Amino acid sequence: MSASISDTQSNGRRSYLSPTSGTSQLGLLLPDVAVQDGVFAGLIVFTRIPANWGMPGAAACLLLTALYALIRPSQTGQAVVRSWVQFAFPVFALLSVTWAVYPVVSLRAAVQMTLTAFAGLLLAQAPRPRAVLTGLFVAHAVYTVASLLAGQTRPDGIAGFPALYGLGGEAKNYFADTSGTATLLAMGMFAVSLERRRLIWSALTAITAILCALATVRAHSAGAVASLALAAALMAAMLVLRGRSVTAKLIFAACLMCALLLCGLLFEPLMAIVQNLSAKDAGLTGRGYLWYRADFIIAQRPWLGMGYFSFWTPANPDAIGLWRYFDIRQEGTAFSFHNSYIQTLVETGRIGLGVMLACWLIGLVALLRRFVMTPSLATCFWVGYLALQLSKTPVEPIRPAALVAPTIMIFAALGFGNFPVYLRRQAREHS
Repeated sequence: MSASISDTQSNGRRSYLSPTSGTSQLGLLLPDVAVQDGVFAGLIVFTRIPANWGMPGAAACLLLTALYALIRPSQTGQAVVRSWVQFAFPVFALLSVTWAVYPVVSLRAAVQMTLTAFAGLLLAQAPRPRAVLTGLFVAHAVYTVASLLAGQTRPDGIAGFPALYGLGGEAKNYFADTSGTATLLAMGMFAVSLERRRLIWSALTAITAILCALATVRAHSAGAVASLALAAALMAAMLVLRGRSVTAKLIFAACLMCALLLCGLLFEPLMAIVQNLSAKDAGLTGRGYLWYRADFIIAQRPWLGMGYFSFWTPANPDAIGLWRYFDIRQEGTAFSFHNSYIQTLVETGRIGLGVMLACWLIGLVALLRRFVMTPSLATCFWVGYLALQLSKTPVEPIRPAALVAPTIMIFAALGFGNFPVYLRRQAREHS
C-alpha cells in the first residue's frame, strides 16, 4: 500500500496518509479505491450536464455526493480543513441573504451553490486523482460524442448559422463548455496512455480529443473555441514540462502569473480583439446594452449588491425589462449579464467580487505551487481547466453557481492545489 506525506505537520511529526484510510464500512461494498473515485466523480458531474434532467438530476447529484461523503468520512473532513478558504464565497453568498432584495431566492440559491462547491472540494481530495480524471473523462466525452453524432442544431446569432447543441437541450455556450472540458480530459487520458505505452488507448483518446474539439467548433461559440485553444496550449506545455527541473517549472509558473497580470491590465484592448475575431457587432450581440444597464444597477448597491442570485428572478422589474428587450420569455431565469465580474457586482457588490477573486487567486497559486513541486498530471489538467474557464470571464458568467457541472469542476480545481504532495513513486503515479 503506497503512502504519502501531507504538506502540513501535526505535533511536530509528518502525517502519513493511506489511500483507504477513513473509508467507512459502506465503502467496503466497492473496495477498490480507484473505482470508487472514478465512478463517483463521473456520476456526480454527469447528473448535472444534461439541461433537461432538471430537478431529478440535481437530486441525484446531491444524493451521490452525500453517499460519497458517507463512504469517505476522513476525506470529507480533509476537504473542509485543507480547502477551508474556498468556502469564503459560499459563506458570503449565504450572508447576503440578510441584505438581499429577494432573500428567499438568495437563500435557496446560496444553499444549493454551497452544496455544489462542497461536491467539487470533496472530489479534489480523492486519494486517486487520475481515477477522478478518468471518471470525468468518461462523463464528458460520452455526452459530447453522443451529441456530436446526434447532430442536433439550432440557428445561431444574426447570421443564423446552425449551432450544435447537446442532447439535453442546453444552450450552445453551455454545451461548448462541456465539449471543451471533454477535449482537455481526453488530452490528459492521451498523456496517461502514452506514459503507460498503451498504443490502442492512445489512438482512441486522441480520436476522442479531436471529436470533442470538433463539437466545440460546431457549437459556434467563438469565446469557447478561443478559450479551448488557450487552455489546450497551456496544458500541453505543462505536460511537457512536468518532469523537468523545479527551476524550469518555477520560471514557467512565474511567466504564467505575469501573463495573467498583463491580461488584467490590458483588458479593454483584449476585448476589442475578441470582438474583431468573433465577427460580432459592436455590442457583442447585445452584451453592450446589458453592461450599460448593469452600471446603473450596480450604482444603487455598489458594495454588497442585491443579494446572491437576486437579480434574475420574475419578481424583479429590472430583470423583466431586460427579458422583454431581448425578446426572452419571463421564465428565462438562466439569462445573465454575460460577464462574470458584472454579474457578481450586481449580486454581491465589490466586497463579494473581491472575495471571489481572492479565492480564485489563492487556488491558482496553490495549483502552480503543486505543479512546481510534483510531476502530477492531474495538476496540469486542473490548471488547464481553470484557464479554460477564467479566459471566458469577460464575456460569460463564469462564477460559483447552483447545481451545475462547471461549478463542481471549478471548486475541484481550486481545491486540488491543497491535495497532499505524494513523495513515493508508486503513490505519485496515481496523481
